Amino acid sequence: MDTASLPEPIAALLEPATYPHPAEQIELVQTHISYVVLAGAFVYKLRKPVDFGFLDFTTLRKRLYDCKREVALNSRLCPQLYLGVVAVRHDGQNYSLDGPGRVVEYAVKMQRLPRERMMDTLL
Repeated sequence: MDTASLPEPIAALLEPATYPHPAEQIELVQTHISYVVLAGAFVYKLRKPVDFGFLDFTTLRKRLYDCKREVALNSRLCPQLYLGVVAVRHDGQNYSLDGPGRVVEYAVKMQRLPRERMMDTLL
C-alpha cells in the first residue's frame, strides 16, 4: 500500500512495531469519515479530521469525544467487542499506542471478528 498520501500517524499504524501486541498482518480500510486498521486480533477505528456539517471531527478533542461516545453507546449491545479508546502517541521519533509521548490521535479499539461473522459475509 502506498502510504505517502496518508497522515503520518495512520501510516505508522501500518507498521507492526507500533502495536503492543502481535500484528503481523495489517490491513487499512477507509470510509468517508474513518480509517479502520485491522491489526492482528484487534481493530482500531480512527476518525478523519473532516467536517460534513452534520458531523465535525476537525479537532482532536472532537474526535476523542466521538470515540468515547461510540464506545459508550455500542458497548451496551456488544461489550465483548468494544474494548475502549486508546491514544496514538508520538515521542518525537516513533508512534505507539498508549506509549510515551504526546497524544496525536485517538482510536476506538475493538476485538476483531472472524471473517465469517462479518456483516458483508453474513448478508
